[in-house]
Amino acid sequence: MKISCFLPVCALVFIFVSCNKAKEETNLNSEVAITDSISKPAKKELPENFDEFNKKFHSDSLFQVSRVDFPIEGKHVSGFEQYNWTRKNWQFQIIPVGENTEIEEYQHSLIKTDTLITERFWIPDSGFEVERQFKLIHNKWFLIYYNDINL
Repeated sequence: MKISCFLPVCALVFIFVSCNKAKEETNLNSEVAITDSISKPAKKELPENFDEFNKKFHSDSLFQVSRVDFPIEGKHVSGFEQYNWTRKNWQFQIIPVGENTEIEEYQHSLIKTDTLITERFWIPDSGFEVERQFKLIHNKWFLIYYNDINL
């Protein structure tokens, strides 16, 4: 009889000791994780530099397609031809965004904020206008709008 009572008591003691040891290890791991997070601040990803992005976007076709947020807003209109932009009909853009333009017949405007850049070229009273917008999304620049009108 003594042996039959002794085994369950031993089992309970063993379970109790194991649970306490697991709890202590969990607490120790939590303390280490908290200490690590205090001593090592989380790396915050800095926003991509627009000037570097601008150079690469207008010189690397694969990079450019990866940074156009398809389906993109805006459209291509040339005479009677009109379509929305897709990956299949995308035309590689080589002219980088710039503060000044060397083409005198065009009007040019550039509006920059920390998260949105809007550039526009047009010839007054001609039916020609190009507008493009780049937006900072998750710290990376993307072309989100491209309107190319030539009537």
